Amino acid sequence: MISMSALKESMRIFKYLRPYRFVFSIGLVLLFLSSLMTLVIMRLLGQLAGNGIDQKQEAAQPGVLKSLNIDIEWGSIEGVLSVLIVLLLLQGTISFFRVYIFAQVTEKMMLTLRKETYQHLISMPMQFFNESRVGDLNSRISSDITAIQETLTTTLAELIRQTIIIVFGIAALVYFSPQLTMVMLASVPVIMIVAVVFGRYIKKLGKETQNKVAESNVIVQETLSGISNVKSFVNEFYELTRFGNSAAQIRKFAMKGAIWRGFFSMFIIVFVFGAIITVIWQAAKLMQQGELDSDLFFTFLLITGLVGGSIGGLASQLGSLQKGIGSIENVLDIIEREGEAVTLDRSPEVKRKLAGKIKFDKVQFHYASRKDVEVLKNVSFSIESGEQIALVGPSGSGKSTLASLLLRFYEPIEGTIYYDGQPANEYELAELRSQIAIVPQEVILFAGSIRENIAYGKPEASEQEIEKAAKQANALGFINDFPEGMETVVGDRGIQLSGGQRQRIAIARAVLKDPAILILDEATSSLDSESERLVQEALDRLMEDRTSVVIAHRLSTVKNATRILVLNKGVLEEEGTHDELIANEEGLYKRLSDLQFQNT
Repeated sequence: MISMSALKESMRIFKYLRPYRFVFSIGLVLLFLSSLMTLVIMRLLGQLAGNGIDQKQEAAQPGVLKSLNIDIEWGSIEGVLSVLIVLLLLQGTISFFRVYIFAQVTEKMMLTLRKETYQHLISMPMQFFNESRVGDLNSRISSDITAIQETLTTTLAELIRQTIIIVFGIAALVYFSPQLTMVMLASVPVIMIVAVVFGRYIKKLGKETQNKVAESNVIVQETLSGISNVKSFVNEFYELTRFGNSAAQIRKFAMKGAIWRGFFSMFIIVFVFGAIITVIWQAAKLMQQGELDSDLFFTFLLITGLVGGSIGGLASQLGSLQKGIGSIENVLDIIEREGEAVTLDRSPEVKRKLAGKIKFDKVQFHYASRKDVEVLKNVSFSIESGEQIALVGPSGSGKSTLASLLLRFYEPIEGTIYYDGQPANEYELAELRSQIAIVPQEVILFAGSIRENIAYGKPEASEQEIEKAAKQANALGFINDFPEGMETVVGDRGIQLSGGQRQRIAIARAVLKDPAILILDEATSSLDSESERLVQEALDRLMEDRTSVVIAHRLSTVKNATRILVLNKGVLEEEGTHDELIANEEGLYKRLSDLQFQNT
């Protein structure tokens, strides 16, 4: 059964309905009228059957239509049939407009919800993505929103319709025969108790099934994202087994849910229709005693079947509603999380142009998921505008973390980072990040064209600016060699290009951005000699007259840096030029240099 707390929480989704509440109200009115007309039609069908059996040509009993002050003289079966046809056409028309209105309102709501969910998702801090899996997030923005759409478009309307039929149907039954109604209603408490017991367990199984589906989506996402690794390690069977096990778990929980729903449906069918049989038996006795007319008997029978079917259908609708509520909770969990203060309604506005001065003042940092591992320990250094600074040290010494702090992907636990003498938190995130560019070791390109990937650094850039950036990045040559030139599609994550070509596209993107501060994270470490030469030439041009922070394992690439910072286990151990550091026989830089020289 749906708990009141869960129902109350899910009602928050209706804030997206407010702009369309008037149109939605019209849909509710049409739904109400359509449901009532169903009961009126049942009365007319009973009237029609009763007249046919009694073979009477005189006026029939007044019934519901008389109580509604609709004065119709029943002269014949054909007269009743004519009214029935008119009502059916009218009800069909009303139902069409009701469905159209509900669909129109829901689609507008879903458009807003999809955009807002995606907006909140991309504004989440990096820590959120470190703790989440891409497949799970993708499931929320696709499967969960689809489930919400189904709930608002179909489930909610059916739930309201069935509730109206049950309430007004029972009222009509009491009007026709209180004695028979009491017999029928005796079964309702039993049905409600069973619905509560079954509903709670079905909801639990439904949520577990959704979680297993999300886990399965994660496996698909990971496999397709790393398909080159899958194939190179010949692990198709392994991934198939992993996915098969996950799919088997989905089936396991889905079948458990199906079995419980099946038992519930079986109970509803047996119990509800058993109650209907009892009612018919009692009605037959009343007719034998002359206490019930034939037309009222048929009317009572039809409305009882309608009400019984609606009560039975509530189980399915409540199950769908529970699934929808679970999806609403998942989506609202993203929307109501606090994201970064990034600009989402316009392009970043640069109020203060950075000169490129950077200062770390006693910065300490650890990741939220690994609070016992201090990544940076009391790190302090300064970088002047236009300097080329190299960060070196063993793996895990904190180099990439330091670059992430520069971009404010994370905030220091203690200490302060300054830009041009101002604390980092005095700048808007978008303003700061729009003046910093990073060329990573593993370049990730979007699946569009080369032009689109270069223009990502400056979406409003002209064709001339894009070509100039490509030329500066030593990329224009290979781009023009492609038959489609700039329109060449790079494939998912840039798979159609070589490593060196991807790097030069990333450099062109950074050139176009024209940042005040440039971060190079092992930008040439995985390239062949010719590609490295071309990339290094492009990087040298890119670093001219701008503050550059170069992360490198190969010390030969940082000999010409203005200064070299040597990190070890989160501590800044040494600082100086290549010549100064190489002269320190006991220093870490000297040991790393000797090791690399020996290996070479």
